[in-house]
Amino acid sequence: SALERNSVLTSLDIGGNRFGAAGTASVCSALERNSVLTSLNIGDNGIGVAGAASVCSALERNSVLTSLNLYWNDIGAAGATSVCSALECNSVLTSLNIGDNVIGVAGAASVCSALERNSVLTSLDIGGNRFGAAGTASVCSALERNSVLTSLNIGDNGIGVAGAASVCSALERNSVLTSLNLYCSEIGAAGAMSVCSALERNSVLTSLNI
Repeated sequence: SALERNSVLTSLDIGGNRFGAAGTASVCSALERNSVLTSLNIGDNGIGVAGAASVCSALERNSVLTSLNLYWNDIGAAGATSVCSALECNSVLTSLNIGDNVIGVAGAASVCSALERNSVLTSLDIGGNRFGAAGTASVCSALERNSVLTSLNIGDNGIGVAGAASVCSALERNSVLTSLNLYCSEIGAAGAMSVCSALERNSVLTSLNI
């Protein structure tokens, strides 16, 4: 009700309230008609796949929201697919956090598709989703062709040495990414060597966490 009537609020944090899919549906319904809110955090609310579908609908209709935080919401691969499908046609969102949502390899593939088609997203956090080397390969494949994303967090995904090799390939070809977070990625010495070898040829990355 407040979002439908208020005309000045630009940032709203309602994370950690566990209002589930039903609460998310209410918030997203208002978001479809709101024309001022630019930043929204609805993380840690247990929204699930149904809540992600509501978010998808809102992203397709809202034309002002630039930052959305959906961390730790149990959306899984199906929910990630919904959100990412909306990203393909959304032209305003620049920052998205879907970390700690157990999106897996299938969810990472949806992220890949979105990165290939979206031309405005500059910051993406998909940390803590445990999609491993296979999911990392998908994301990095898209990163090689993406020309807008400047900040990426893929930490805590168990990417291993094979995933580090995919990161290496992306860093050699991508010319816009300035910040990369690979914390807790189990890449070991061999993986670190791959990433660092790419750094010798990369001329844009300014921040790296390994």
